[in-house]
Amino acid sequence: MANLHLNFRSDCLSRSVYPVVFLPDYTGWNERKPPYPTLYFLPGYSGGGLETATFTNFSLFSMVYGIAIVMVDGENSFYVDDEARGALFSQYVGREIVEVTRELLPLSRERDETFIGGISMGGYGALVNGLRFPRTFGKIAMLSPALELTNRDDQPTPGCPVPHGELLATLGRWKQYEGTYKDVRHATQKALEDPASMPELFLTWGRQDGLVGESCRRYASELREAGAPLALYEAEGGHDHAFWKRALTPCCQFLTGKGGEAACISG
Repeated sequence: MANLHLNFRSDCLSRSVYPVVFLPDYTGWNERKPPYPTLYFLPGYSGGGLETATFTNFSLFSMVYGIAIVMVDGENSFYVDDEARGALFSQYVGREIVEVTRELLPLSRERDETFIGGISMGGYGALVNGLRFPRTFGKIAMLSPALELTNRDDQPTPGCPVPHGELLATLGRWKQYEGTYKDVRHATQKALEDPASMPELFLTWGRQDGLVGESCRRYASELREAGAPLALYEAEGGHDHAFWKRALTPCCQFLTGKGGEAACISG
């Protein structure tokens, strides 16, 4: 297994970026040889790629499942474009970092071997960008995603740790982002209009997660009713790295097709 720390200038962000990458080997752990299936993973609010990888042991999952993992720092951006600041995080996640890492590293260029995932804020970012760039990503993995950030009155979700003013500055008011790629329900409905290009979805949350558990249940119900390609994994746990580390096993099984009993509870 190789742990790489990259440094390149991002045109989308107008500055240098430092993604962390895990590459598997193919001796002993798995038989996969390059080019590798790749998961672009988005950390949560206030978290960074290196921190998230350390807490959740991504290096082990890379080796066991034979996938490359690219940790993408989002800097509390919710992985959406902020044209006013010249910080196009959606374009960076959905296009630029994929293109650059494919040029530098032995990564698969196939859609069905290119995945996007994330936790909490990153789960939201994975969903909206996976649906925005369906020709790039074949599967989307959402771990405890923050799906309902504000309501139609621009009031924050109870218990949300993100300052209300920051949410409004990042996403805009509801009337500004309703009907855009930032709007989870709109983006989902639009993607479902073309089933052939709809990425497969993995959604997980902890039963004791008081922050996003209810919104995840609502979204899962809507997806099942719409007939979306969905795999679910609900288990004991809260909104924390202990739960996400456990959830990565069924997540990686879903992404790679290396199942077993602990694979996903299908919707």
